[in-house]
Amino acid sequence: MAQNITADELFGRIRELLTATDLQPATRNSMMHEVLVLCCHEGVRDTEQSFGNLFSQVDFLCKRHRVGVSDKADIQTMRRHSNGSEPLAREELLYDGRALSIFVSAVMGKDIPSGLTEIIPHTHRPRQTGQEINSRQVRCVVDGWDDNCLYATPDGETGGEQYAVRLRNETDGTDHSYLTGIIRKGTQLNLLDCHIETETKADSGERASEEGRGQRMLTARIIVVEPDFLIDISSIAACFAEYGHHPMLYLLNQMKPRVNTQATLLGNFAGAALDDIVNSRGDYNMKDTVRSNFREKALEFTTCRDFNAQKFYADALVQAGNLQRVVDTLFGHGNGSTDNLAPTPSPTGEERGMALLEPSFVCEALGIQGRVDLMTTDMRLLVEQKSGRNMNIERGRPNIAYHSYQLEPHYVQLLLYYGVLRYNFRLGTNTVDIRLLYSKYPPKDGLMVVAYYHRLFLEAIAYRNRLVAMHFDIARKGFGRYVGELTPETLNVNGATDFFYNTYLRPPLEELTAPLHRLTPLQRDYFNRMMTFVVREQLIGKVGSQEGTNTSSSDLWGMPLAEKRDTGNIYTGLRIMRKERSSDYNGYDTVTLSVPEQEEDFLPNFRVGDMVYLYAYAPGESADHPRQPEREPDVRHAILYKGVLEEIRTDRIVVHLNDGQQREEAIDALPGLPAEHTGAPLFAIEHGTSDIGAASQIKALHRFAAAGEAFKDLLLGRRAPESDPSRQLTRPYDATLDDILLRAKQASDYFLLVGPPGTGKTSRALRFMVEEALASHRAGDGTSNTSLLLLSYTNRAVDEICDMLIGAGIDFLRIGNEFSCDTRFRPHLIGKAIAEHPRLDDMRHRLTASSTNVIVGTTSMIASRPYIFDLKRFDLAIIDEAGQILEPNIIGLLAMLADRPTEDGGQATDGSRLRRPKFILIGDHKQLPAVVQQSEKESAVAEQPLRDICLDNCRNSLFERLLRWERHKGREAFVGILRRQGRMHPDVAEFPNRMFYHDEHLEPVPCPHQKETALYPPAVVARYAGRSDLDDLLLSHRMVFIPSEFCRQPNVSEKVNIREADTVCEVLQRVYTYYGDRFDPDKTVGVIVPYRNQIAMIRKRVERLGLPGLERVSIDTVERYQGSQRDVIIYSFTIQNRWQMEFLTASSFVENGHIIDRKLNVAITRARRQMVMTGNPNVLHNNLVFRQLINFCREKGGFPDMKKNKRD
Repeated sequence: MAQNITADELFGRIRELLTATDLQPATRNSMMHEVLVLCCHEGVRDTEQSFGNLFSQVDFLCKRHRVGVSDKADIQTMRRHSNGSEPLAREELLYDGRALSIFVSAVMGKDIPSGLTEIIPHTHRPRQTGQEINSRQVRCVVDGWDDNCLYATPDGETGGEQYAVRLRNETDGTDHSYLTGIIRKGTQLNLLDCHIETETKADSGERASEEGRGQRMLTARIIVVEPDFLIDISSIAACFAEYGHHPMLYLLNQMKPRVNTQATLLGNFAGAALDDIVNSRGDYNMKDTVRSNFREKALEFTTCRDFNAQKFYADALVQAGNLQRVVDTLFGHGNGSTDNLAPTPSPTGEERGMALLEPSFVCEALGIQGRVDLMTTDMRLLVEQKSGRNMNIERGRPNIAYHSYQLEPHYVQLLLYYGVLRYNFRLGTNTVDIRLLYSKYPPKDGLMVVAYYHRLFLEAIAYRNRLVAMHFDIARKGFGRYVGELTPETLNVNGATDFFYNTYLRPPLEELTAPLHRLTPLQRDYFNRMMTFVVREQLIGKVGSQEGTNTSSSDLWGMPLAEKRDTGNIYTGLRIMRKERSSDYNGYDTVTLSVPEQEEDFLPNFRVGDMVYLYAYAPGESADHPRQPEREPDVRHAILYKGVLEEIRTDRIVVHLNDGQQREEAIDALPGLPAEHTGAPLFAIEHGTSDIGAASQIKALHRFAAAGEAFKDLLLGRRAPESDPSRQLTRPYDATLDDILLRAKQASDYFLLVGPPGTGKTSRALRFMVEEALASHRAGDGTSNTSLLLLSYTNRAVDEICDMLIGAGIDFLRIGNEFSCDTRFRPHLIGKAIAEHPRLDDMRHRLTASSTNVIVGTTSMIASRPYIFDLKRFDLAIIDEAGQILEPNIIGLLAMLADRPTEDGGQATDGSRLRRPKFILIGDHKQLPAVVQQSEKESAVAEQPLRDICLDNCRNSLFERLLRWERHKGREAFVGILRRQGRMHPDVAEFPNRMFYHDEHLEPVPCPHQKETALYPPAVVARYAGRSDLDDLLLSHRMVFIPSEFCRQPNVSEKVNIREADTVCEVLQRVYTYYGDRFDPDKTVGVIVPYRNQIAMIRKRVERLGLPGLERVSIDTVERYQGSQRDVIIYSFTIQNRWQMEFLTASSFVENGHIIDRKLNVAITRARRQMVMTGNPNVLHNNLVFRQLINFCREKGGFPDMKKNKRD
């Protein structure tokens, strides 16, 4: 391509501006600026990329042509001088001339002429050097502060010294003084890029240490408040609004309802298209992306109200075309390098093997985390994609703050991603090329080269610090003191008054904040207390509540590797065996890894279904590299892949990745490795983290605040529930259930069904309720016009509902994904329905038609897709396992159900008036509640108006609160209790009936197995009786307690009991033998233990038995067993210390003078025919309920004095 200007011309202009004597300072600077602009124009005009400003162009060209760091700094100084009109000293001018000459030489590829080298200096510009950085990162705890310094104790070997951290540094313009308004004593800080004075001073010159400790002065360029509280990068960026970024905007953004618009669908498509194009080899077909995207987002496409297929396809075509050109631009050269970014498409596409799609990172240094759209494995290129409009580009008007076209939130997001690379992997600004990709526009406009902007980066970190401090303050003092700040006036930090703000930005703020200021005193108390509970729970989940509880995500870096291994919280030394695609349209998303042989005391604290991080790290010593040390696996210095554990065995693990990679080699990416590391990497697995739960709860609470007054009054006891006696059952169902079914039907607002274990709440009560609802409202053609929403807390419970519906011959659609759904029910997933209805209109009709009366899903799945309520009106929601669901997890769903428009007039087929939406909660408050990390004291409710409506603790479910409220009001019409259980044999049921269900008076159905007098067939008894004491015990008693002895070992976790693990295996072997051909691992026997480590110990011993049938037996905690049943349940109490008793009994409460131990209740009531327990009586006798359990087994003959196991 012909040049517009030559290097000689540019050098000539430099000589002129340096030597002419009659030039005004402003003219001389303007000439310098013009040369720089012309040179940049030549350098970037063939790149088909957009550059926000001259700063970013200079930055890009310096990197592209490998200009040294010092020269680059001189060139940027020259650029800043050229922007002004102030006269420059002769020496400064010459140094600027030198920098400009070096830049022209590098870009134009021609040496500086001798006539110019005689004029310009031969050395770098002398500059005032800042203080030397002698410590990259210091973790410390705040002791106090004054106007000049923070005083903090560092974490490390400092001999008790205290640091005096300067709040201001005039040398580099750093100002941390805002911190004194948001920190407190005990606040943890990360001090980054520090200069620590070498001498210890008894007096800092400004303030002496109150404790008389020695002090060192410390200057930090960056200070991060409570760095363990990771904030998502995209969430920070979203708060940089045109009207300012107030910390409360972060919470307000979390309150926003999830929207489903054509724009969001186009964004999803654009992201998928980028992945597909990067991974294609010149044969990309946009229709493939559209099809797979529709398959994955079927519900979103179906429920999008403003969807226009023709416009969507046209916009998608533009996005895909732009993205193809972008990928060619970025990866065009065949050498796989990203240094030259000119568009030279490669037919093989081999260069794209460097591309990495959607990797995740956690950065403890900066207290942030995030996921990048696209980067290269060498981390020299980072791209963040945006599919929406950029008015700066369309108007040709750069942002006045930094003279470039990128939108500020997107700039912030990219700068924080760069910060992650810098502080996680020590990459400098001269190493990483960062790009913003606006895929709506062609590359010359939309592919922006973005330069690092330190001021905005520091502003983003300061904002992060403020919002984190706000979270800590809410957790300590409550949300009530902040709700008043949620107004447009407060959030409008910049004082915007222009037309755009008043027309487009202020109205959404008013819509979100106004409901919070219309709440009644009781509603406000409720909202504020629940918000405090949610924020506090999130805080504990991130930073923990106390050392060693293993409840926080900060354990990922705060727990030493040795302790992680001891507690089983990490797998190391894994090697990939194979990578597979779970379906034709997914990337490599299923990874099987081999587990190296472990020591006996390694007991992994993982189980199937856990969310995990999978990441590679450098191998250690090998035959090829005998002196290489193995790098410690560390999530902070790795590319992370989020996934779910699909299978765990002693020798292998299978992980399903959330985001598959189309190229196998991408998963092996090892950042920052020295060149000699050429072998296959090792892999580690650690527990993953997510903020989805807290964000969903906050959205739900706001949805409650914005709901109609009638709904809020109902749930807060200000309006009594109503019933319609005119409604009658369409037919009799069951003599013992018809009264409950009738009262449930007559209830107009809500009904509560208490379903103790084995009472058939799903298989019978729920089924009959569904059948009656469908039969009550039928159209003229006999089809039902009732829409039902069936929900439960866990996917396992939803599977049971699906099983019931299939057995009843009721059609349904399930909202969810195939990896959390039993294979039997996957044909009912909405995504699978596309095979039958590939067209959007057909799919929408399938969802809304009377033939689809029943929608099924988990509460979290439906809550994350609220737009289904815009398309389908539900008359009734039935929520199973309601006792396990916290109020903030369910309140939003109920509000959306209640706010659907009601039907007026008309008669139903049963003669009653047409109905308004209602809900039925099914649960058992005597079984396990939701898992809460706060202590019972922390979650307790002090506000008397809330206690007056039976809300005395936020850890209790809405089901339990409403049940207590109905009993408090003396109403029986809206509560039903199932009293006939068909699970437990009477001998097993006797103890829980006596201890836990004394008021319910449970009775057997009786089912055939409940009438049995013998545990096993006579032939089995004849064959094995007398073989051992254990055989005699198991063959003749249904409630068995096998005592264990102390067996603590110093090298084995307190959460493991080896003797009990051996006992469990012995019992398993015998049950397996007794059942013979009748043995079914999914029905015959199950093992319950309190700790995951004990699961691993038992699993190891079971695998050694070499019996495949036993390897498939479920071994899990009592929490995961709730809702399941087996013929035989084996329960290992495991504990050997009195202090562990608190963990076993944490869910207990007192009702009418009786202690209700919910964990023990659930454990025993899983058993149909036999309950076998093993524990240490010396420890367990310290608890009244356990003591009564042991005495009960002794009375029944199931507690032997087993002095020998085998008889001769």
